[in-house]
Amino acid sequence: MASTRASSLALVYDYSLRCALRACLEQTSNLRPASFSSSISRRSGHFHDMFGSLSDRFGDGGDKTDKLTREVVRALLRRLDDITKGQRYEQDFLTMVALIQKHIQLYRFRPTGTIQDLVLAFMKITETELKKENSSNSSTIMDRYVAQFADILKQTVLEDVPSCASPELIDTLDGFMGQRRQQQRVDTKRASGGPSLVYGSVESFEQFPMVKTVQALFQVDPQDHKRKLRELHPLCTQSAFMRDLKQCINNTNQPDKANEFPNRNSYDAWQKRETKQLTELLKTLTLLDPTLSTAGDDMDTRSHKAGFTFIPEDPRGAFQLLMTLCLDQDMNTPDAERAKTSVLSHASDELLRECWRTWRLSTPFRTLLYLDLVKQRFDCNVFTMDDIKDATRMLDRALKENSITDWTLADRATLIRIYEDMERTFGMAMVDGLSQYWKVSPEWIHDVDYLLDRIYEDPLYRQTHPQSQGQNWVETVECAAVERWRSLETDCTKDDDDLSNLLMLADKLTKELVSLATRKFKSPIQGASIPGIVMTIQMPYFALEMENWAYLPSAQEAPIEVTFHLYHKVLSLKRLYDQYGPQQKASLFKVESWFLSHVRRWLRTTDAATPEWVENAIKQDNFRPTHSLTMHSSSIVDLFSLFHQAVDFVQKLQWPNEYQHCRFMTALSKVIGVALTQYTNALEERISHDIIPPSLHSTDHDGSFLSKAKLQLTGNRTMRPDTIPDDFTPELCAKINDIEAARSRLDRLYQRMDVDAIANYLREDGMIPPEKNGQHASFLYSIKAVRAENLQPLDSNGLSDPYVVFDLDGKQIGRTHTVYETLNPRWEHQTFDVWLGSETVSVLAMVYDEDLWTSHDECGGAWFKLSPDYFNDYQSHDVVLDLHPQGKLVLRITMEGEKDDIHFWFGKAFRILKRAENDAAGLLVDRMSRYIRHCLSRKVLDKLLGHERSFFSSFGRNSGSSRQATEPDLQGCEDAIVPLLDYLERNLKILNDHLSESNMQLVIGKIWKEVLVALESTLLPPLSEHHSDMKPLDDYEFHVVYKWLELLKILFNGGEDGDAVPLDKLESSQYYALLAINVAYNLETDQLLELYHAAVKNQAELKQRGGRKADRSKSVYQSKNTARKKKPKQEATSSIDLPSSDVILRIVRMRSGKTVRDFLRTEFDKRSNPAPPIPPPHAVVAEATRLDDHPLPPLPTVANHSFNSSSPAPPPVPTHHV
Repeated sequence: MASTRASSLALVYDYSLRCALRACLEQTSNLRPASFSSSISRRSGHFHDMFGSLSDRFGDGGDKTDKLTREVVRALLRRLDDITKGQRYEQDFLTMVALIQKHIQLYRFRPTGTIQDLVLAFMKITETELKKENSSNSSTIMDRYVAQFADILKQTVLEDVPSCASPELIDTLDGFMGQRRQQQRVDTKRASGGPSLVYGSVESFEQFPMVKTVQALFQVDPQDHKRKLRELHPLCTQSAFMRDLKQCINNTNQPDKANEFPNRNSYDAWQKRETKQLTELLKTLTLLDPTLSTAGDDMDTRSHKAGFTFIPEDPRGAFQLLMTLCLDQDMNTPDAERAKTSVLSHASDELLRECWRTWRLSTPFRTLLYLDLVKQRFDCNVFTMDDIKDATRMLDRALKENSITDWTLADRATLIRIYEDMERTFGMAMVDGLSQYWKVSPEWIHDVDYLLDRIYEDPLYRQTHPQSQGQNWVETVECAAVERWRSLETDCTKDDDDLSNLLMLADKLTKELVSLATRKFKSPIQGASIPGIVMTIQMPYFALEMENWAYLPSAQEAPIEVTFHLYHKVLSLKRLYDQYGPQQKASLFKVESWFLSHVRRWLRTTDAATPEWVENAIKQDNFRPTHSLTMHSSSIVDLFSLFHQAVDFVQKLQWPNEYQHCRFMTALSKVIGVALTQYTNALEERISHDIIPPSLHSTDHDGSFLSKAKLQLTGNRTMRPDTIPDDFTPELCAKINDIEAARSRLDRLYQRMDVDAIANYLREDGMIPPEKNGQHASFLYSIKAVRAENLQPLDSNGLSDPYVVFDLDGKQIGRTHTVYETLNPRWEHQTFDVWLGSETVSVLAMVYDEDLWTSHDECGGAWFKLSPDYFNDYQSHDVVLDLHPQGKLVLRITMEGEKDDIHFWFGKAFRILKRAENDAAGLLVDRMSRYIRHCLSRKVLDKLLGHERSFFSSFGRNSGSSRQATEPDLQGCEDAIVPLLDYLERNLKILNDHLSESNMQLVIGKIWKEVLVALESTLLPPLSEHHSDMKPLDDYEFHVVYKWLELLKILFNGGEDGDAVPLDKLESSQYYALLAINVAYNLETDQLLELYHAAVKNQAELKQRGGRKADRSKSVYQSKNTARKKKPKQEATSSIDLPSSDVILRIVRMRSGKTVRDFLRTEFDKRSNPAPPIPPPHAVVAEATRLDDHPLPPLPTVANHSFNSSSPAPPPVPTHHV
């Protein structure tokens, strides 16, 4: 065996050295001196060097990377066209370019051949043109032109068609370009006086790199190696190579050659391709050296039956031994010295390629041999997985370039054998890896899976191995999963805390399964989902652990934070199981039953902590804007941050049961609603405390006898009307803004919680719990008197001191405190509670005027009803009662209770906040109204005129006609109300700077309305059926009042800039009604009565039409000092708006005579006993006051009962404060 191997090595050494010598002859032929051969021979040497190895060009034919394509042709033509138009190249070269352009045009639509063929064509054209010139240096010129054309080709491929820029092609083009540089280096070396080698000498062959590679590979002694070179030198000639090529052509026709292929078509295709390549190679050699043609023919005739010079008898065996030697020698070669995608060094790769092409071996054979040898060394841990992958990719390229149907039978059998060997190796490796699936690296799994898939997907392998190869892996993974579960369970049971152990187990299990599903085993291994198999085994074990823990008594008292940490881990495991688990999976994760009680426990804890949240948010608030761009303070930010945290907590649960998730959100909405109610009530208390002086609060809490006596004597008048109220503060504005901000943020929270979708889901599925009839044996009603409007004036000053009493079945159930000297009182912080059954009851609300020395007079009364049918939404409703005979009373009635509906809690919170906004605005206006009424009263008017009203001043309106001027001085009018103007300007600026825009609009509208009411009260007495002691103003006084109106309008409008309240907002219907008083103020009594009847008729017609009048565009009273331009008078008096019937009655009260008294009594009798009207479309009043099966009883007075008559004051009852 040793001698056989030695002889084989010697044989392979011999033929490998021959191939190296042939390569040396091709690459060094240009070094021959001029005396050695003719110029034709030198040109032939140049051509050899330009083309590199000719056998490299006409190798196996499998490498098609330099194929001439349509894209290359078009790009090259464009580039050549640009070159011919430029001045970069010399004219002779441009002539050659123009000729090659014509040649390339032939390939524009049907390109054939390779890119190197273009270089050959250019060489032929250049040689032909240079022969015509008979130039002595034609060889040098030709070298330069070919190098330039090769450079153009290289630029075209790299820049325009990079897909064709293979490394082999670029190396070949670089060889054409480097010919002249190589020649220059040789000339330089000769000029320097260095040693020179004689062309064709043994020494020149010995120094050739490939010859040195052969010597080092076979470890031949230098002397023996030199002796072998002398022996082979005369044999290895170009003529011998041509003889071998011809012999190869003859061998393609041998009869037994067809038996090597699977069918005749494959053989014919190989024979045609091989013959064409060899024939072209012969032509090229002949073209480069015409003397080879005759020499080759002579040699062919003399030794036709002689063996090959360069090809061994067993080229396959010789090549296998040669590649084995190369791999063994290069196994430790650094990566930098390796050839591309190969474990071989550059020298070994060049030697193998030269022998492979010279020995006419096929690409499949070379690729399979390389893969087989690399695989053998991989099994011995010599090569790595990357080397196997590179070898496999080489096989893929060979299969792509050479159809498997054209492979020889031997190569096909070798491929099957290699596949089987690889399948055994990597199949066992996969089994070993899956046995410890949690340890293997993703890259290793990917590589092994890729190689196995590569084998199983090969058509030839599937044809011979139809059975699946991965069937036994499922059992391997199942056993490994059980073993891994036991290991995890052991590691996670070190403590006695079941919850901590379970959390640790869930955490490790989640991380491991996520790694399996997303990194290690992204795709199935031969159809088997490794994560799915593992989960199928381990998830039932984990579910059993969760089931055992959930029913432990200690689980119900587990820390909330840790419990929900475990919940999220379990939810992650459930998602993994749902996504990667088996398709037919059982419902293992009973998340609802395991954690439902803990969610409810969290909701209870949150509900209990809510009051503290609100208290802390308010306690830490300094009621200053949190930012220059915001108007609210920090408490609302803190409170809603807590709300959002709670909502985020529930939403991030991603609770799998949609119904239960909706129930959680409903319960959370109750928590939010209750918290906002508490927050609003706290702010209302602080706002009321800031607006109402503390002295007014103190009397409510002192219950001594002396305090009560003082209250009866002084009427709780702790603040003089002429006292300027304290200015509003920025803190007060911030509190009001907080209420608005709460409503705005609540709306955004409404959208974020998707309240409508939750409510619709519960209603559509019929899952809202129905209210049980008779569930409550009794109902708690809370009744609060909010305010009254336009009450009867029962005191001599034209005002009243009203309070409200509530009677039920003749028993008093509540009495408010008294608000002094007003016809529009407001009551705060007094709520009366009453328990009633499910029946409908009627309650009487009576408004009394408190008198110090006489019995209290009745201002008016009205009935309203309480019933669960009206208030079963458990919301607060503002009930507006029309008092008899005049005025309105606003009550706020709530039936305590709740609905298990998310809309209920959000609706309740919205209503509370909106009501609080309106109440706060009302308190602001009430704080200012007393001083506004004082500054715009008749006392200030008399002070301006410098006289006191007396009995004699009442004999007529013209008593002041003796004054010289009937038009008042504007400056004097302004001076009279300077304190009011200063107060308004100062406080309106505070409100404008610190209130939000919507709150400012609300407040400014109420203040302006209060100004108009005060001016109207200065002009007219209140509405009553009795004659008034108030006397009409004379013309001068009348004009003063209207000057005040215009001055105040200018102030509210912003003065000269007019950038405050727009005029269209100020000139409201109430403003025009005040101006319309001028129409009737000077009329005689008869005219007034006629005007009254006309006004009543117009109002009745307007009511029947169901419409309203258009806004006035003309002021009845126009001052030259107002911002409005003076308009021409209208001749038609009918176009002037008439005052209302109530205004005319108030003017009539200032007239005297029996006609007036009879008229007032008649009109008020009509009002006291009206015909049954059509109920107005009030929202809540229609429910609480409408006539139905429970009609309202009559007021406890007869029809002709006088409200000026005395009645005993009702006894006080305890008040219920909110």
